[in-house]
Amino acid sequence: MSGEEKVHEKPRPSRLRRASVWGLPLVATIAWALFVLQFDHLDRVAANWRSSATMVFGSFVAGSTPQGGGAVAFPIFTKVLGITAPVARTFSLVIQATGMVMASISIILAGRKVDWKALALGVGGGTLGLAFGLAVLGDPESPFWDSRIDSSYVKVAFTIAIFAVAVIVRICATRESKHQQVPEWSGRSILVMSIFAFVGGIFSSLAGSGADVFLFVFIVLVAGVTPKVAIPTSIIAMATVSVLGFAVLGLWHGQLDIGLNPAGTEVVSVGGAAFGPDSATQFDLYGIWLAAAPIVIWGAPLGAWVASKVSERTVIAFVAFMAIAEVVTTAVFLDDLRTDRLLLTFFIVGLGVAYLGVTRIDGLSRWIMQDQVDERPFGQNWIPLPPLDESLAQQQYVGAEHVEHGADLVDPDTASAKAIIEIFR
Repeated sequence: MSGEEKVHEKPRPSRLRRASVWGLPLVATIAWALFVLQFDHLDRVAANWRSSATMVFGSFVAGSTPQGGGAVAFPIFTKVLGITAPVARTFSLVIQATGMVMASISIILAGRKVDWKALALGVGGGTLGLAFGLAVLGDPESPFWDSRIDSSYVKVAFTIAIFAVAVIVRICATRESKHQQVPEWSGRSILVMSIFAFVGGIFSSLAGSGADVFLFVFIVLVAGVTPKVAIPTSIIAMATVSVLGFAVLGLWHGQLDIGLNPAGTEVVSVGGAAFGPDSATQFDLYGIWLAAAPIVIWGAPLGAWVASKVSERTVIAFVAFMAIAEVVTTAVFLDDLRTDRLLLTFFIVGLGVAYLGVTRIDGLSRWIMQDQVDERPFGQNWIPLPPLDESLAQQQYVGAEHVEHGADLVDPDTASAKAIIEIFR
């Protein structure tokens, strides 16, 4: 079905499905509580209260915007709490695999509109990008699969990507999106979409989030899909990529297998290998994740529910606020910006390139989509002309045929009517 066609409203989900939206988080919370009590992890959870506090807001963002919970966790962990970028990256993926999966289930049960074709391409490209980023840009021999790229540049690159989202949602606020799904797929649009998703997957391998952001960028800015459809689509995509990250980094690589000293204050092993010892509040990934899990189990579905109830402009304003906050906190808290001139240049130039690239993408989007999207320049309001009164125009046109060719004898309205008729012939 073309995105231009009218989409009929779906019937309301059954009472059982609506109850399941909140019943599943309740069941998961009970299971979490039983697990924590059974294995005597209550002290470990209490010691990592900072991650719980962070994800109160982060989980809501994960369920209501195209920015995963990592968009909150990664900058706060690395810029405020002093947690290393690799630990913050893996935490973002494992916590999103918990909260955003729950949000995805609630989206599906609630019957919210999702562009499934775009989702399939986004997940495919994002998965390949995540694997490429880990294999090529990461060091699997390090305890937390550290990035080979300096962490400060990772933080700045992440900020630039989030800033691009702020510009996009500002554009969305000035125009009315029409498509409920990508209007028409071609070889060109599939290729570009796959590239966007691949780059988003690479960002996810570095910062724990990005697959959702780049999917959102493509289907909203390039394809003209309404954010009310793009957001749930991007949430499910990031949840799927995060599950892969959870499996690879958390389980297979052993980053959730954390050994503590008898006092529980220092990490002494990661994945069965000796580590540190170092502070548990910064490296106990298992405890950090366990403390935040019950928060995101409820917060992400709640965010998804709120996003389905509020207006599109409200969602857009919230996303823009989050992106601007990311830029400001990077400028304020990233000390390396004041000592590394190359990093500062990268930050400033990157923001400028992101702004110019997004605001000048309208011509590129028409080329990608082969003129399937609205040809009106992005960021401009379009006021449609009233319907043409053909009978009146025809009368004026006939009158114009009999007007003598004197310069002052031609009525401007009659001449305009003649021009219009010629256009529509």
